[in-house]
Amino acid sequence: MKKLDFNIPFCGFRDLDFTSCFTGVYMYLEGIQGNDDDECAKKQGKPCDGCGNCGQTLNGLQERFFFLFDTVSGRSATVRGWGKKPTAIFREIYDTEDMVDFIMGYAGYSSMRYTDNLMEHIREAIDGGSPVLARLKKDGSYMDYNADSFRTIVGYDGDKLLMANPKGAQNPPKRAPKLSEIGSVYVITGKTERRYTLLDALRRIKRVMDADREAGTWDEYIHAFEKYWERLKDHSLKELKRLHKNAWDGAIWNCHNFGSALCIHYVIRQNPESAQRQFQNWIWDDLKDARLVPALERVGTACDESHTHQWQLRSLYETRDWSKKYYNEMEWGMCENAILVLGKIKEDDDIVYNAVCEMIDILEGDQP
Repeated sequence: MKKLDFNIPFCGFRDLDFTSCFTGVYMYLEGIQGNDDDECAKKQGKPCDGCGNCGQTLNGLQERFFFLFDTVSGRSATVRGWGKKPTAIFREIYDTEDMVDFIMGYAGYSSMRYTDNLMEHIREAIDGGSPVLARLKKDGSYMDYNADSFRTIVGYDGDKLLMANPKGAQNPPKRAPKLSEIGSVYVITGKTERRYTLLDALRRIKRVMDADREAGTWDEYIHAFEKYWERLKDHSLKELKRLHKNAWDGAIWNCHNFGSALCIHYVIRQNPESAQRQFQNWIWDDLKDARLVPALERVGTACDESHTHQWQLRSLYETRDWSKKYYNEMEWGMCENAILVLGKIKEDDDIVYNAVCEMIDILEGDQP
């Protein structure tokens, strides 16, 4: 039996997808260490919430890197399609080979993908001291709300695979995958010069946001509630409930990941000592460019506003008594509230988009 001493937790914002698994592997290979929550609490003199603000816990540090990779990949800029249907741009980028290539290149690592002789390649990587990223066999589209697509393999016992403890992840699996359940593996082959920079990431984010705008994804949410006065008499309570549920299902809190990843200047300004630990890795250097701060300030404000508006949208669904249907004027009022909130979320998204475009212009000005 051979097993690596891998103790990196997983981010509670996602199931085990590529970004979640790669983040832990990246931290392991970079030798990034941190305290557990109890040790952190002793140093602070108060309970640690694991949020990363103190920059000391592995949980907090892992969350920072997860947010970064999730954002530069473009995933946190996508809008979930109505009824949880993946949009064209989401299918293009999420957990695809394109995403694997970009995140690897952004982090400055190279890898090889294998679809045959998997056990041989897994053993060789583990014996060489590197965890393996294993893509599970999967039918249909990848979904971020059911992101059970990857495992981090950290050892083997004969032909039995040993996976990293999925502590912290949403819906953690109860067992390691069988070899027959794996479609391909990614073996890290070493560190390289970064193939992609913040400018490449911003261009990628813009491509995602452009695609959602061309498809009118947020407009589809708004239009679902428009002209509802004429349709109320034809809809059952079950249909009304589904309408409002679809609305807040689309509010997938991208603003949290996006804002937390890009607006590191907030932390640096407010707590320089903590920031020194959290952002000492060179991968953050692009985001320390002072010229970007005004645009990033707008991103941070818009993401914070969007977070509040998305909770408003959810509250419209969760605070209602769904055991009864109200008279038409009240039902329309609830639909109108949803339209107003969705309009605000779309405006927040536009502010972020314009800030991204501004940062691209700044960085493109440095190009020869």
